[in-house]
Amino acid sequence: MTAVRRGFGQKYVPNLKKLQHTCTRNYGLLLRLLPMEYNLNQTWVLSISKNLTFELTVTDISRYTESFTLLQVDSQLPVNMKTNIDFRVYHDAQMVEVTGFQKQNWIKANNPYPNPKLHHKDEKVQVNLLLKDWLNLVVNHQASGVDPLVQAPVSL
Repeated sequence: MTAVRRGFGQKYVPNLKKLQHTCTRNYGLLLRLLPMEYNLNQTWVLSISKNLTFELTVTDISRYTESFTLLQVDSQLPVNMKTNIDFRVYHDAQMVEVTGFQKQNWIKANNPYPNPKLHHKDEKVQVNLLLKDWLNLVVNHQASGVDPLVQAPVSL
């Protein structure tokens, strides 16, 4: 058996199966979190702990897709360190895909490495895994008997 060796400089090939699995998992986790009905521009405040609070806002609703923004709310953190994730829900494909992270609205699935902005080779997979970790955190917090999803008017 001959081992395949990935040398330095070989092109990275995205693992689409892993990305699709993560996006499908995110869809299932998000459905466990959201109420059955909600409206455009509806916002929920999700409090995990005293110093870990997020706002989840519905930014777009169409027939088969919806868009959301997840924003960390913390007066102690500078703006550039607050988590800011935009994601789209595809109900027909039963997937959730991150479309923006930290105000970057175009996330490439394959980045040359090294690169001047220090993006990971698999940036798209990484940000979708981050959303999965966040959704797991909130769903597990909810399973512990605390409902972190509270609809509240947001005043910044």
